[in-house]
Amino acid sequence: MNAVRGWPLVWIGGLALTCCFGSLRADACDCGATAAAPAPTVAMYPQTEGWTAPIAVAAPTAAPTLAAPAPAIAQTMVERRYWVAKPVYDTAVREEHYKVLKPVTETAEREETITVSKPIVETAEREENITVRKPVYETAQREVPYTVLKPVYGTAVQDQVTTQYVPTVSYQWVNLGWGQWGQQAVTSYVPQEVSCPTTVQTVQYVPEQAMRTESIQTVRYVEEQQVRKVPVTTTRYVEEQQVRKVPVTTTRYVEEDQVRQVPQTTCHIEYEEHVEQAPAPSLP
Repeated sequence: MNAVRGWPLVWIGGLALTCCFGSLRADACDCGATAAAPAPTVAMYPQTEGWTAPIAVAAPTAAPTLAAPAPAIAQTMVERRYWVAKPVYDTAVREEHYKVLKPVTETAEREETITVSKPIVETAEREENITVRKPVYETAQREVPYTVLKPVYGTAVQDQVTTQYVPTVSYQWVNLGWGQWGQQAVTSYVPQEVSCPTTVQTVQYVPEQAMRTESIQTVRYVEEQQVRKVPVTTTRYVEEQQVRKVPVTTTRYVEEDQVRQVPQTTCHIEYEEHVEQAPAPSLP
């Protein structure tokens, strides 16, 4: 698009129209036709260098008289181009240096003199009279009766049974050979129980009372005075100077450089060209 003498130019159906306030000029297209005044339209242009703001195109109060009537033109579609402003946001991160006060804690020691009471423990002894019971051991004799068994010896006669073997002669037949038999004497011993009286000694125990002397030990307690030493503890306090170390904490602030990331958003305008199909205005 171009501007003629600073006026905006509008292409409609192949006609170049130059708009101004109170006048309208129409130029013929390549086909040789002339155009009548179109209906009021609005032309939109982006506000950039070399372009003017949109201007409303109004029909004049009286249409100019043309030399020849325009032939009838069929309605056609024309492309309508316009620009749209689109904001674009960009986010970047920048480093920002700043200073902070960092606390630094320091601990020192100082000496402090104090007075303390120190206990001193002393131990002494004192004598104390006490009465104790002392045991005295004595031995005495006493007679104790007791029973004893006294043996009494005697004799007695009793029958004692013994086993004796008595010889006995018997005859038995034996083979003498050559078909002859004869009797032969055979001596055998037969056991036989024999009872004979035997004198034996007997013992009989008779209980008898007797006396014996025993030694016994007796204990008796006698009171006795004794002296013993009893420990006595006393405590006294003595003042003493001591030095102790007291911690002292101080805090000082030191400047420190730090870096932080700061997001920064910028916005710029981008223009997009849009194209749409629109019917061309009809000519009278």
